[in-house]
Amino acid sequence: MASARILSEHGVAAAARDAVGRVRLDGRGKTGRRLAFFTAVAVATVAGSALMTDVLSGDGLTATEASIVILFTINFSWIAISFMTGLVGASLRLLGRDPISLSAIAQPARGRAPTTRTVVVMPIFNEDTARVFAGLRATWESVAATGHLAAFDFFVLSDTRDPDIWVEEELAWADHCRALGARGRLFYRRREHNEEGKPGNLMDFCRKWAGHYDHMVVLDADSIMAGTALVDLVLMMEDNPQAGLIQSAPAPTGRRTLFARILQFMSRVHGPTMATGLAFWQLEDGNYWGHNAIIRTQAFVECCHLPILSGRPPLGGSLLSHDFVEAALLRRAGWQVWLVPRIEGSWEDIPGDPIAYAVRDRRWCQGNLQHIRVLPGSGLKPISRLHLFMGVMSYLSSPLWFALLAMSSIAAFEQAHTAHAFFPSSQSLFPSWPVDRSQDMVVLLLVTLGMLVVPKLLSCAVLSLERDRPAAFGGRIRLWAGAIAEFVFSVLLAPVMMVLHTRFVATILMGRAVGWLPQRRDDSEISWGDAMRFHGAITALGLAWAGVAWWISPSFLVWISPVVAGLILSVPIARISSSTGAGEMARRWGLFLTPEEVSPPQELARLDELLKASPATRGGIMRLFSDPHASALHGALLPTGAPTLRISTEVTLIYEKARRLGPDTLTREEKAKLLSWPVRPLDQIRGPSTPGTATAPGRPDCAP
Repeated sequence: MASARILSEHGVAAAARDAVGRVRLDGRGKTGRRLAFFTAVAVATVAGSALMTDVLSGDGLTATEASIVILFTINFSWIAISFMTGLVGASLRLLGRDPISLSAIAQPARGRAPTTRTVVVMPIFNEDTARVFAGLRATWESVAATGHLAAFDFFVLSDTRDPDIWVEEELAWADHCRALGARGRLFYRRREHNEEGKPGNLMDFCRKWAGHYDHMVVLDADSIMAGTALVDLVLMMEDNPQAGLIQSAPAPTGRRTLFARILQFMSRVHGPTMATGLAFWQLEDGNYWGHNAIIRTQAFVECCHLPILSGRPPLGGSLLSHDFVEAALLRRAGWQVWLVPRIEGSWEDIPGDPIAYAVRDRRWCQGNLQHIRVLPGSGLKPISRLHLFMGVMSYLSSPLWFALLAMSSIAAFEQAHTAHAFFPSSQSLFPSWPVDRSQDMVVLLLVTLGMLVVPKLLSCAVLSLERDRPAAFGGRIRLWAGAIAEFVFSVLLAPVMMVLHTRFVATILMGRAVGWLPQRRDDSEISWGDAMRFHGAITALGLAWAGVAWWISPSFLVWISPVVAGLILSVPIARISSSTGAGEMARRWGLFLTPEEVSPPQELARLDELLKASPATRGGIMRLFSDPHASALHGALLPTGAPTLRISTEVTLIYEKARRLGPDTLTREEKAKLLSWPVRPLDQIRGPSTPGTATAPGRPDCAP
């Protein structure tokens, strides 16, 4: 079978299959693969470091230049790992080889029904209710279309604190139960207290309900999965009893701003290459990305009790980024963790603008830096420690690059304003002539840029060689045009993210913590004022740096121009890239197209249809004051128990305030207190009363 046809097949890559089509995940030759891979990384790093040392030591190596070599070596090793991963991934995709077995990719053998029970769980926290349930419904209907819905249950696990969103969730759940005929199959549960955030939510669910299920598929609030993907994941877990977790590679989709479209495009072009390369050397020591993955519930309950770090946040307390640690704990207990990049039908949303992207990164930065304290944990596998270290380095690399550029500026100043010593010592008989290494600097720069760009170019080449795939990206010409435009955009955005990540790391090390707040998932545009407030200091830094570089040497400004250009242009880049108009213009030109746009899958088309039909609002808590059915639903979902005298009095006074001044005058805290008990229509409130006159056992007097 031709590689182009193999790569275009829909489905999961099978490591090996027996006569009845069972998927066997069996990575052989692990030691040899990793030895070859990391030897290549080490050779590339040593070569890059040697070239940098040679360039700087032409006239002797000063202390500043020695610091540059050290910083460059650390950062270059990071680049080398990414480069080799992309190189391996592109080669395997070109040859049509599975990264786990290295055999030819086979079609998924469907038709066999799951024999186990699986629960699909979606933890949410103050999310857009319409989007949550539209995505969940699209997933439900896709599973139903496979004919295997009986093997799945669905849970919405709410940690929502906003009272109005709380009510919206309850009403949306009830509506979807009716519409789908899903009573007893689609469940909604809200925690009264949200200790430890998302991981605490999942573990609380597992303690109470996991015993009913063999597997758990974890979705984010913006996740959608095709029914075929879910069934494939379940069958793979059944076929591999040592697998504790199997991770799909979700594709970003759904956003219309220019910024999001660029990210979605390159993720669809280059993401499969990187996922394939990762699967090649990780094998059963894979990682967990927190969602769109299937987990063996027994393994999760037994192994994934997260540590509470000593001290206060940001580096102490509950872990903000739990997924890497959970994968490490599963491996420590002997369970396998696999990344299977060929699973199709796994999607997620991404932030629509650079500011929302940076805000999300701030939370991830704090969570990943906490992993510094997890790294020494006893019993962890070496590759698990590498995953944790790479997560830390994804943010520490930015201050290291910033330090490298700062030291380079200092070195340029020293060279420009220090007279060359032709006779370094009084005993020198012959002069020491200055050495021009500008050509070597050009070579080093091209090598570094090449290691960043070549894997992306190879991904484009792989797609271009396939017969039908380029059409899903607008054709070969538009595919390459989009790749070039993405490269220019990445060059300008990289220094901005470098400065932001450096700031994040510095503030975290100074003790400034952030919580895990809801992510902005819409296409709202950034105003010029917001862009200036967020990036104004970065622009000033770029202008100052450019001025200093010009003062040091005009030629040095040329070398550093890509960095200062990105900083100086950070405000217009943020404003323009957040524009849906610019995104639509690029779409009309055929740039940054993705397969999901050219030929939308049924699940994503259904999501759009459901969102268009969703009501703008359901009224929140106001609905409970006027709708007895909604009020009765809310009361039925509450835990039973008698209120204390204090709470009963407070609730009665809140009702009196709502009756006299209007419900709109209630604060968020008062609404939350009110929702702790069944809500009574305002026209039935007769005024303050005592708990002894409650109309229902265990309820305050304001209950129905």
